[in-house]
Amino acid sequence: MKINKINYIDNKNFKTESSLLLDGIIVGLVAGVIGASYRLLIGWSEKIVHFTAEFIKTGFVFKLLLLSTLILLALFSGFLLKREPMASGSGIPQVSAEITGRLNSNPLKVLIYKITGGFVASLGGLSLGREGPSIQLGAMSGKLVSRFLKKNNIKEKYLITCGASAGLSIAFGAPLAGVLFSIEEVHKHITKKIIICCFSAAVVANIVGQYIFGLTAIFKFPDISYVEVSIYPWVALLGILLGIFGTFYNTVIKILFKLYERLNLSIIFRPQIAFLVSFMLFIFYPIVLGSGHSLVEFLIENKFSIMFLLILYFIKTLFSLISFTSGVAGGIFLPILIQGAILGTLFGNFFDEKYAALFIILSMSGYLTAIVRSPITSIILLFEMTQKLNYFLPIALCCLFAYFTANILGTKPIYEYLLDRILTTNDIKDIEKEMEVEIITTITSDSNLINKKISEIPWTKNILISNIERNGKEIIPKGDTILLSGDKLSVLMSKDVVNNFIKKFDN
Repeated sequence: MKINKINYIDNKNFKTESSLLLDGIIVGLVAGVIGASYRLLIGWSEKIVHFTAEFIKTGFVFKLLLLSTLILLALFSGFLLKREPMASGSGIPQVSAEITGRLNSNPLKVLIYKITGGFVASLGGLSLGREGPSIQLGAMSGKLVSRFLKKNNIKEKYLITCGASAGLSIAFGAPLAGVLFSIEEVHKHITKKIIICCFSAAVVANIVGQYIFGLTAIFKFPDISYVEVSIYPWVALLGILLGIFGTFYNTVIKILFKLYERLNLSIIFRPQIAFLVSFMLFIFYPIVLGSGHSLVEFLIENKFSIMFLLILYFIKTLFSLISFTSGVAGGIFLPILIQGAILGTLFGNFFDEKYAALFIILSMSGYLTAIVRSPITSIILLFEMTQKLNYFLPIALCCLFAYFTANILGTKPIYEYLLDRILTTNDIKDIEKEMEVEIITTITSDSNLINKKISEIPWTKNILISNIERNGKEIIPKGDTILLSGDKLSVLMSKDVVNNFIKKFDN
């Protein structure tokens, strides 16, 4: 009889995993098509920006025409923000809030306004990326699929997470980074189910991207030889410097948000500042317009002075942050990578030219780590975007020191800060108590719950142990089920008891 029960549970587990695999494939297809369409729109708009920057040099009238166009685009951006506030910014904090049950956006509405808003901001030359919006577009694609397939609340969160993986995968051609980022920054819990779901979605989305955009790397770097151990101390120093610059970035973004708040502008007029700054840069410094994707190859192929690179870094960073804090739809991921590339070029000026490409790659990854604090995602992302695999140790060392330095300096990871802003701005803390959330926790070898029956443990009120995973198999929890070291518990509870549960469980 026991054998029959075990077979039944294993069969149920197999069916659940197979179902999530198929769901992930469907989400990957939908998110891949939507993400690819958005990527094509952004690419087309940036070509228009570069053409316009050259064209307005031919006459004063064209500059006035550009100014009028940018003012209209800014007003339209403000209108879009007023109609759908959840389509503002990068979208990554919104997705995190969806997963934890603190937001419940209309997926179709967000998709429409995010694509439109991102396209308008890109046409205006604002320094924003496509990756954050692509992640939100993927997540909302997953939510749409969930609604269409009539999934329950828990499975909907799985599909939102795997949609986010597909979004980053299609944006950067990086399926592994898509999976890792969704787990590190969005879902925050690792289970076999979420890995299966996310991986299937990310791979399918990447196949869609390869079919449309080809197999070439996002960034084209020359071949890099293996790094001598003697260069490692300099790699560590670079990591420390990137941690400092990353802290500077996280500090400035907070200052700019406060400045916008002091201006107390209507949401309709708030984007005007960013678009007017863009107009000035169209005329005087067009190199920083747009996300800056082409700037990386420009840095590799040419030699620049230290002063030029310092000016380029600060103008690019400030313009990117002014663009982002205006609230328009657009991400910071790609601009962060570009800023890191500038810092890498600056650092490489003090070394042999053969290390130029290496320091650019290390700086892109380390700078992203310092700002976002997702080191594993940063490392894998640069591997996939550059298709260079022979510098794992130096890139890991750089990210380690960047992460450590940024933590020591005490600034909050950027997406955590942005999530806090969204929750505070939208005044949704009171409704958190009504939201249901799933916590995945593992019983460690030193836990006082080992060898105890579930019925013997004084659990926090209003919780439900929905599942136990032991050695890759699911066990239906009962009162007489004895907990063992390594057991993964899936616990359903309302938001207001999460902290009490964690405290009690940790003790």
